[in-house]
Order: sequence, then C-alpha cells, then structure tokens
Amino acid sequence: MHIPIYGLEENLLDKKTGISYNLSTIYNGCPNHTHNHYEFFIVIDGSALHMINSAVQTINKGDFFLIRPSDVHFYNFYHSENFKILNLGFTQQLFRNVSAFLGRGLQLQVLTGAEFPPRVFLSEEGFHQVKAAMEEIGRLIETGHSRHIRAHAMCMIALFLEDYFILDNDTQNPWTDLPSWLSEVMLNMQKIENLQAGYPRMCQLAPCSPNHLCRTMKKQIGQTPTQYINTQRLNYSIYLLTQTDLDILDICETCGFSNLSHFYHLFQKQFGQSPIRFRREKN
Repeated sequence: MHIPIYGLEENLLDKKTGISYNLSTIYNGCPNHTHNHYEFFIVIDGSALHMINSAVQTINKGDFFLIRPSDVHFYNFYHSENFKILNLGFTQQLFRNVSAFLGRGLQLQVLTGAEFPPRVFLSEEGFHQVKAAMEEIGRLIETGHSRHIRAHAMCMIALFLEDYFILDNDTQNPWTDLPSWLSEVMLNMQKIENLQAGYPRMCQLAPCSPNHLCRTMKKQIGQTPTQYINTQRLNYSIYLLTQTDLDILDICETCGFSNLSHFYHLFQKQFGQSPIRFRREKN
C-alpha cells in the first residue's frame, strides 16, 4: 500500500549553528514527512505509534532514535495522551564532521545504510543522562553563542553515537536480550506486506523451525507469533483509521485480517472501543 508523504521538512535548523531543538507531543507532531538533516529523538513520556519507512512501531518512554535524511516518519496516537519527545536536529555536514572526528566510518555506514533507523531502549540512568544533555543544548540555543552551541552539540552527538549506537563486533548489544535473528524477524514483520502475508511469511523469514520460533517468542516476549502479528496489524490499522479515508472493511483487509468480526473483537480488546468510534474520536 502506498503511504502518502506530505512534504519535506525544511528550514527547521538554525542557519548559524545547523542545530535545532524541540519538545513535541502527539498533538503538534508533523504529518508523514521526510527531511534533509539528521535528528536524535528520545521519548520522555507516554507511548505512540511511529510510522517509519512503511512500517509501524510502538514507541515508549526511554526509546532513543537516530533518524537519517530521507527516513519517512510521523507519530500517532496509541494508548497514552501524554506522549512527549525531545528532538535534536543537525545538518548532514555536522554528522560528517563528527564521523571524521570519531574515526568510525564503517560502523556509522552500517547505521546510516540500514533499512530502519537505529533504535535503542535506554536504561533509567541512560535516559536521565540523554534527557539532561539534550535539555542543556536547548538552554544553550536560547542563550549561548552560536560557536559554543555548535561545539557543545557536536560533543553530545559524538557521545550519543559512541555510548548508545556504535557497537564493536565483540560487544554484546546491551539494549535487548533478544537473539539477533529474532529481532530481525520481528522488525521485518512490521512491514505491511509481511503483515498481510502473516504467519507463513514469518516462518519463511525465521532461520529455524516454526516450533522453535513459537517457543522462542513465547519465552522472550510472552507472545506467540500470531499474537505478535495481530498486535502489529492492529497498530497499522490505527494509522489507516486516522490518516486515510479507507472504510473499515478495506482497513481490515489491508491489515491482513480475513474476518471483519475478528478484527472488531481484537481491536475492542486492545483499544477499548470499536474502530468506528476510535476514528470518530481521533479525527
């Protein structure tokens, strides 16, 4: 299914520093968009759906992202009304300068070339450190000299990359206990074409037997493959309900549900109301 892109976000960065800082909520987020700069964002409160490069993710307090130029994304309602993020934007040239300073060209190419933007879940200590560092940049932007702001932001960007996103080959990923193959399968199953194909497609993507896949998911995330797939389908239905004019039956079929009553039952159980009522209240 084609996902509409409403525009290229431009001129958001300060011309002198090449930096921007924003506090955003679910109510003042941008529609589906792309832009020509990089940005870090951290979820500081609540939960939301994150439409990103033809997939829908649930994001929560403590999630930390590096968004690359040409990533297409936006945020939408999930369970919480109090969703808030801090956002630090910076130019591609500034990113190249930091990359040269770190001498981490190959590792950063992996981050910038991946299909989906890098995402980590911060520990409580990491959450407070990142939040405080970004808020400090926000205060400098309001009161500091442009060269001071730029130098401070470059240091913070370098530290964010080194501390949270760049992993050496012999370093275990500290943000997830999931086997790498399962993380990849689950990420791929957020794509709408894979959700439509459902469980058979998930079995094709997994480098193991269906029984091993089911046992591992149940142990690691407390869900069966079918439960996980239905959750992702419901997340995608939220996007379609709020961002398109498709009728409920078309949404049901687009998300991969073959039975309308089953879709209604799962939606009511997950969100506490019918799809029709949800659309009416959120639009």
